[in-house]
Amino acid sequence: MHTYKRCGCVGPLIRRRGERAGQPILDEDGNPQVGRLDTACTELPKNGHGTWYYSLRLVQENGEEPIRLRKGGFPTQAKAKEEAKSVWDDHDAGLDVTVEETFGDYLLRWANEKEDVARTTISKYLEHIRYHIAPAIGRVERRAIRKSHLLQVFAAIKDRNTTILAHHEYVAHLTVECERKRKAWREGTPSNRQVLRASWHEARELLASERKRKRRVTGLETQKRILATLSSAIADGVRAEEFRRNWADLVKLPKSSPPKPMLWTPARVARWRATGKIPGRVMVWTPELTGAFLDFVADDNLFDLWHFMALRGPRRGEACGLSWSEVDLDSLTVTINSQVVSVNGELCDATPKADSDRILSIDSESGRLFESRRVLQAQQRATAGKAWHDTGRVFTHEDGTGYHPDYLTHRFKDLVAASGLPPITLHGLRHGAACIAHLGGSDMKEISDQLGHSAIQITMDTYTNILPEAQKARAEAALAVVPRAGQVPAAPDPAAVSVPATPAAPPVPAPAPDQVPAFNPAAPELRPAGGGRLATLRRVRAKRTEQVLVGV
Repeated sequence: MHTYKRCGCVGPLIRRRGERAGQPILDEDGNPQVGRLDTACTELPKNGHGTWYYSLRLVQENGEEPIRLRKGGFPTQAKAKEEAKSVWDDHDAGLDVTVEETFGDYLLRWANEKEDVARTTISKYLEHIRYHIAPAIGRVERRAIRKSHLLQVFAAIKDRNTTILAHHEYVAHLTVECERKRKAWREGTPSNRQVLRASWHEARELLASERKRKRRVTGLETQKRILATLSSAIADGVRAEEFRRNWADLVKLPKSSPPKPMLWTPARVARWRATGKIPGRVMVWTPELTGAFLDFVADDNLFDLWHFMALRGPRRGEACGLSWSEVDLDSLTVTINSQVVSVNGELCDATPKADSDRILSIDSESGRLFESRRVLQAQQRATAGKAWHDTGRVFTHEDGTGYHPDYLTHRFKDLVAASGLPPITLHGLRHGAACIAHLGGSDMKEISDQLGHSAIQITMDTYTNILPEAQKARAEAALAVVPRAGQVPAAPDPAAVSVPATPAAPPVPAPAPDQVPAFNPAAPELRPAGGGRLATLRRVRAKRTEQVLVGV
């Protein structure tokens, strides 16, 4: 390895080797040739003139001709040596240092060549690369990537989130201002109402423009998925000897847990109606609210779909991709083995998430609704004629084409708003189905199988909200097994408890009648946590026992 200096100065060229070294180079007419002086420039010894280069001779392990690498443009000799050492270390670690590729180009190549994951996963990879990673560090050379570069990605996300939140506040201010100007126009006098109306229209147009520019904040969960994309890409590169190590393993993001679903209790509903504030990010209906929604949409052309999703909890893509071949109305079962996903704006069929293939039992009402859907489709097929699209799916438009999952999301949102019920998302029906199944007596394993989870812990941590009725039953069951002075413990009613049975407490031997003080209904109530009262009761019992023994 050696370093040298070059510049871009132009002047008479001079021979640098051989017997005629130092003599000018002449053209055919005998005139001195003019060109770049490079290392022959007499100004190179001066500081700040020219740039530094390095030259490396890399020996090939397979016995082929050594590779000679040259690279320059470094401001100092120390920088050139540092880069040369880095290239040498990469070569020594087995990396191919002859290929010049940016990190952004590598990520796109990696994602497009990835074959062991679903198309939807690759679509997410490309989304992370194009919108988050490439704008920040896409032009960095692949071999130069280090932990500091990956940190720049998340620093850029943080800065962008700050800008987005500031814009959200600006839009909120414009909303208040627009409403204020509307009221001013409505309450204005005839002499100035025209001016006030123009001011309101101007504010409304500005608000509409800024609302279109609103962007979503990149949350911590999305940032973790971006880091997972980086880790997967670099890990594959390490195995292909394109990276020295997986630098993503050194990046740590703040810990977080998915938001816990919250139940729309009567108190929360009342507060929402009074203030409009939603208490949590993930809200779930009680069975009563779910029933009210189903009553409201009883005449909707997708009532059977809402009923199916509310009671059995399939994912929206699974509902859209359900085929008649997987519906058995004789045994009242539905097989979930396909889903509809959107990849780059196009719908395609895909297998469900990992370990999500399952068989769902459906209730008798769902069976009747599915049969009605089959009859309706036969009528629609006859009406459409040649325009009918034979997709074989259960839930379709009038021409037989399937539904887009996003359509179900927007349609559900509009129906909830029209019903006046407290808002939930379409995925909230899936949470509600888990709660309903739990209240109906299903255990965690059964609910996990119903929802198609890969592990029962996911169901326990995320989906199962214990309904108030079950919580009350548990509390009463706990109270029933604690003996109290003057009370006979009441055995819990198994029919009233919709949770797994609590093991019965061991029988407590009843004391002799003359060993227990007479119960006085007018006496103050004795409580287990009564401190001095409990100690007094124990002393009285001990004294009575001693008196009985002495008498004997």
